[in-house]
Amino acid sequence: MSPHSLSLITTFLFVFAAAIGGGTIARVLKQPTIVGYIAAGVAIGNLAFGVIDHQTLRLIAQAGVTLLLFTLGVEFSFLRLKKVLRSVLLPAVFQITVSTIVFLLLSMGLGMGMLPSLFLAAAFSLSSTAVVVKILSERGELETVPGEVATGWLVVQDMAVIPIMILLPAIVRGTVLSVVGGVVASVFVVGVVILLGRVGIPRLLKAAASIGSREILLLTTVAVVFLVSVIFSATGFSAPLGAFIAGLIIAETSQNHAIFAEIRPLRDLFAVVFFVTLGMSVPLPVILAHFWTILLLLLVVMAVKWVLVYGLLRRSGYHQKTAFLVGLSLTQVSEFGFVIAGVGSGLGVLSSDSSAILVAVIFGALLVSTPVLASGHAVYYWLEKRIPWLFTRQGAGEPSQEQYPMEKHIVICGYGRVGKYVGRALEMAGLPFLVVDYNHQTVKALRERGIHVVYGDPADRDVLDYAQVDLARAVVIAIPDRHTQELVIGHAQTLNRRVTIICRSHHEEDQARLKSLGVTTIIQPEFEAAVTIVERLLPQFGITPEDMGGKISRLKIEHGMG
Repeated sequence: MSPHSLSLITTFLFVFAAAIGGGTIARVLKQPTIVGYIAAGVAIGNLAFGVIDHQTLRLIAQAGVTLLLFTLGVEFSFLRLKKVLRSVLLPAVFQITVSTIVFLLLSMGLGMGMLPSLFLAAAFSLSSTAVVVKILSERGELETVPGEVATGWLVVQDMAVIPIMILLPAIVRGTVLSVVGGVVASVFVVGVVILLGRVGIPRLLKAAASIGSREILLLTTVAVVFLVSVIFSATGFSAPLGAFIAGLIIAETSQNHAIFAEIRPLRDLFAVVFFVTLGMSVPLPVILAHFWTILLLLLVVMAVKWVLVYGLLRRSGYHQKTAFLVGLSLTQVSEFGFVIAGVGSGLGVLSSDSSAILVAVIFGALLVSTPVLASGHAVYYWLEKRIPWLFTRQGAGEPSQEQYPMEKHIVICGYGRVGKYVGRALEMAGLPFLVVDYNHQTVKALRERGIHVVYGDPADRDVLDYAQVDLARAVVIAIPDRHTQELVIGHAQTLNRRVTIICRSHHEEDQARLKSLGVTTIIQPEFEAAVTIVERLLPQFGITPEDMGGKISRLKIEHGMG
């Protein structure tokens, strides 16, 4: 075996061992695995520098980031963008612009040059879609008001990557003409690729899929991705940007889900190498030498983004809780920042020290913000108690009234995917009910329909008191967040010990806790869906209603509902 082959095998052995170790530790600590990969890369990059083939790793890492951005493009939803366009487009664009200016001035004030500061500022202005969506999905909060607003905001930021990655290289060329020419050329190239993509790529993928070979479909897809990337690179733009555009095109084809399923394992493997390699590029001596600069940038980046998002959403009419949670969601820095760091280094704008500072701030923001975001509701209520001047109480409905004029009714806390169907059923049954929600658009729509509604946070005792929970017959908690559920239950029990409480639960392990708090009935949507499937499925195989009833009763006992 040649020395080069041995070096290559040793390199991959170190990379995969580091990725396994770092990813496992991150999972145990309930952190994103990306944090573990980068941390492991920092460790082996500084401890085993002489035995690693860095040049080969960089080439593989470039392929990894190309596939990573391609899959982000495939997952992109224009329908989702259209849904939130009116409410978050202008605030998101304003946040990106102002954040970039603030971070640019700060970086220049810390002694960095104009161009390096511009690359850093552009990277810091964006937030991580992958991290936010993953955490919200795990908590079952993607469809909540803060979840939808945060996701929509991130979609706008992802789209902003296209002009950012086009303008930065054009600005490096140094003249107004080059910037204008870069914009015109970029519009032309993107237009041609999209035009050809709407006609040629769907037909090509359809033909590849019709062969019936998974390998052919996978190879064709990868070939398309790298072809578009080469076109972008040859015309002076970023290859990863070309991959992102290719993903956007393929996202509109009928084969997008099959393609994503095929490409994802390959993407994951290459992306792991990319993130580990990224960590390896961060020399600890540089981090220690610039520690206070990195710390200052980290604190300012997180604080400025939260203040901007919170203020913009409050000005747009969103409830303080929504504004707080969305602001918290956007405090970290996007994975696109790593790509911007690579582009800056490739253009010679970012020195090794500047690139290391950028990567360190991104890594630090992910490390700090992720556990805070995962406990966002608890953090909100903790701050509301200790810093009351930061928040203004809302939800008193009509200020002239001390109590809502209603009694012997049902209070629905949260009017989202679950609550709206409960409300509709009560409406058809002619039963009196009152909705408590902090989505101002939902409240406005309900008032237009003549439905009783109180605008406010259901976890606020004053809001529940105003909603006459003390005179209500039942309280339905259709909110997925555990911390908010506990507060609503506690306040409802305080106001009315005899009230019936029906609560949804996203996790099976929460059932015992909710029962101990006094919840009358616990509904877990996934379990109820399974029961419905069983009720539809078993009769088709000759199971009598009596036998089916016994089996469902057994399921409920095993599930803890018996």
